[in-house]
Amino acid sequence: MASTLTVKDMNQEIVRDCMKGLGPVSKSVLSRKTGLSFPTVSKTVDLLCEIGEVEEAGTEKSGGGRCAALYRLNPVFSLYLLLTVENDTIHWSLKDLEGNSLKEETSEENFPILTAMEAKIESIRTQFSCLKGIVIGAAGMVSGGKVVLTAGGSELTGVNLQEHFSRKFGIPVRAVNDMNAVAAGRWSLAGRSDGCCVCIYLGKNGMGAGIVINGKVWQGASDFAGELGFLPDMPGKLRPADKNFAPSRMLEIYCKIIQIYASVLNPERVVLYRNPFLDGALEELYRECEKVIPEHSMPLLEISDSYETDYEQGLMVIANMLKERDI
Repeated sequence: MASTLTVKDMNQEIVRDCMKGLGPVSKSVLSRKTGLSFPTVSKTVDLLCEIGEVEEAGTEKSGGGRCAALYRLNPVFSLYLLLTVENDTIHWSLKDLEGNSLKEETSEENFPILTAMEAKIESIRTQFSCLKGIVIGAAGMVSGGKVVLTAGGSELTGVNLQEHFSRKFGIPVRAVNDMNAVAAGRWSLAGRSDGCCVCIYLGKNGMGAGIVINGKVWQGASDFAGELGFLPDMPGKLRPADKNFAPSRMLEIYCKIIQIYASVLNPERVVLYRNPFLDGALEELYRECEKVIPEHSMPLLEISDSYETDYEQGLMVIANMLKERDI
């Protein structure tokens, strides 16, 4: 039989998860939505109010009787650190539960990148005692929190960032591939539940893709999906620092990749995050792709300026799923 403490913790988690994204809500509504009895919800909400995780947020409009109190999650009770790393560049943003940025910074590091990340996290944790979780987006193949593969041989290759930082700081940590986070964010902001979307980005580490199918990020059997540098005739051509990188051939390369995804996944939309090679190129991309892809199977192509927004949103989606037990 579960202990009383375990049952209490479970009830708190049920109520907490239900309140996320709801805004001000009454105890009776929480009871209906969670399936917990009203006395259980009432006691649980009161306990969460005592520790500051939940706060009162006014009352319901009067219907002639006594107005029920409304409650919401305290947005600054739990703060999350979203940290991205690409080569020697670190960007971090401290977010509250509502996704508001309390502080953020971008820096180019001269120190070993892992040491620099540790120092930044330690500094932030010292300043903000309410830090409850960390989500790391890394440019490269990431599997189970471990950086398996990076272009250019980053020192993070082989490091399990999840294990390393959760052990060091004692809070939940998730480490994910950058494009998987971008795709998750794009889908979240679109507010859709079904369909297929492919997001493609060219950065310092080369070109990569993130895939969402029916609301779920598709990472493949070993988290290898979207590693475009391993496509036939692509090795050494998708990273600006590579000697075989040819700016004059980038539109041709984009067309080939779109054609591959169109024939394998048949997505409704392919999002291409803007770079100088794509400026004014949308019509030409359509024209060249339609030479190969049947008209009724041609995906909608979109050149987007929202890479950073989508990336941050994806990391925040993951942050909202972190649990204390994930340490």
